[in-house]
Amino acid sequence: MRTLLGVLMVAIVSGDNEVTINGTLEGSVLLPCNCPERNLEKEFMWQIDEPNMNVVFIHNTNTSGFHGRYKDRAKIFVAENSSDCSLLLTKITADDQGKYKCSYDHRDQYNRFFINLNIFANYTVCQNSFKNGAINTYHCHVEGRYQEAEIQWYLEGNVLTNSSETDITRTDPVGDPNGVYSFESQLMTESNWTSQPTCDVKAKVISPIISNDCEQWTDPPSKIIAQPKYIMRYSFKIIPIVLVLGLSLFLWHRWKISRGLPRIRGMQSDDLQ
Repeated sequence: MRTLLGVLMVAIVSGDNEVTINGTLEGSVLLPCNCPERNLEKEFMWQIDEPNMNVVFIHNTNTSGFHGRYKDRAKIFVAENSSDCSLLLTKITADDQGKYKCSYDHRDQYNRFFINLNIFANYTVCQNSFKNGAINTYHCHVEGRYQEAEIQWYLEGNVLTNSSETDITRTDPVGDPNGVYSFESQLMTESNWTSQPTCDVKAKVISPIISNDCEQWTDPPSKIIAQPKYIMRYSFKIIPIVLVLGLSLFLWHRWKISRGLPRIRGMQSDDLQ
């Protein structure tokens, strides 16, 4: 009995392999699976094991086809080559990322082949900077096809956040008819750092691929995002000065009028005599 169980355990794990493949959002990717001399009467299946188990394709004596969201955007090659069990995914989404399993029987032995599919999204980043008085302003404009992302600022490898020295503002992604999302961030500081801060894209679930390109972005960065923190800061400095000047002009005007009143009264007295 122990011998039989030992043979069974070897049969279950035999043929296990695992590779990692990268795919690009909205693109296509081939998940390879070689199934030599596979018996078409036996079950053959593709499924996602992680993060959530979900059947992609199943073939057995009763049924054959794709399930759920994979219908109309995936292909299996066994009809053309019975030894090719590869899976072609098209119009890749962020939900396609995960650990896939190709399983089949070969000579009465259960075989499994695992593929970790990582999904990436392409982003174009344009960063520039300018100085206005004591304020250093850094602006970042991003365009990409994945909405669930935000801009992150770094200085010498450290994440920058809002503080007494830095003011960071961000806009929400806005999509166009072509499915391209644009979003921006602006960092303002009075600090004179020895190195320049850099912006990066942090996407949810999937990983970003960054390319730098400022050719298509020509709007002045100073008009993009308001500067509330520093406007308020310098308003508190300017407003008292304006009030003092205004009060001084008012008092000077009243003083001038008061000096002119005796003269006018004297002239009126002479006219009456």
